[in-house]
Amino acid sequence: MQTFWGQMIMAGLPGPDMDDTARYIIQDLRVGGIILFKRNIVQAEQVAALIQTCQELSLKASGYPLLVAVDQEGGPVQRFRHPFPEMPSARQFGEAGDLAAVATAARQVAEELRRLGVTMNLAPVLDVPRSPACPLWERGYSSDPERVADFGLAAIKGYLAGGILPVVKHFPGLGATALDSHVDLPTAVTAPAEQEKDLAPFRKAIAAGVPGVMSAHVLIPEWDNLPASLSPVATTGVLREQLGFTGLACTDDLEMGAITKKWPVAEAARLAVAAGQDVILICEQVQHMIQALAGLAASPDLEARFQAAWTRILAAKQRLWKNPSAFCRTGRKN
Repeated sequence: MQTFWGQMIMAGLPGPDMDDTARYIIQDLRVGGIILFKRNIVQAEQVAALIQTCQELSLKASGYPLLVAVDQEGGPVQRFRHPFPEMPSARQFGEAGDLAAVATAARQVAEELRRLGVTMNLAPVLDVPRSPACPLWERGYSSDPERVADFGLAAIKGYLAGGILPVVKHFPGLGATALDSHVDLPTAVTAPAEQEKDLAPFRKAIAAGVPGVMSAHVLIPEWDNLPASLSPVATTGVLREQLGFTGLACTDDLEMGAITKKWPVAEAARLAVAAGQDVILICEQVQHMIQALAGLAASPDLEARFQAAWTRILAAKQRLWKNPSAFCRTGRKN
């Protein structure tokens, strides 16, 4: 049964090589994706070899390739550094005002990532930071939602042109917060006009067909008493029904302080799936992955949720690998 739920997990690996833990995550837990961090990257050839080994192991274990993600936003958040092509921060792009430069840079980065075997970039950031007190200030294009939307769409276009699936973040927006969700759970003040500032860039990206949206660990009291990443109001009600999003819905890392200070990772994973999330990020501890999968396996009430999520996960994999019959087995593996 863990195989059944594993496709919803995007896991972090411990280091730059295929060690016993990494092998266990892919071969035994049969996760659907991996995410790369600085700890996994030494040089281009090493990363390409690691990804290739992971893909071969995944295909042998489950019959499906892995989604391979990275945070390559530019500026302070880019896992690959020189000699890999680096990008300025979103703030620098926004201040320069050159949409074509954003699209070109995104395409070039995507092409390089794709050569290494990376398939998803968790970017661009569509938050609308109100002031430098916001932790997303340098990572956001502007405090003007229309400008954020324009630059975000340019980046999305570039990533898609380069063969990478972009995942916009952090829905429904962290721009009105001052607390870093890596540390604790921020609360967003959501008067209707302010809420629309945050939603506007996501609304336009979804209308343009962005394939992935990452939800933030942010509390919006007017919506729910759960953070957006775990909230059915945010994920199903607003993201799916109100904004019409049909692609992959992903959580931010469930091991961030915003979650772990209030919920065990396994409980958070179950809440996220029940809320409507398709991909659950667990980036550090393999024990948390095991616990999350065990909890999901003991939740037959979520069977329909898995089926809906699996449809979207498989569609994303088919989009990346044009011939699905080359890697897909009929039906699910239990």
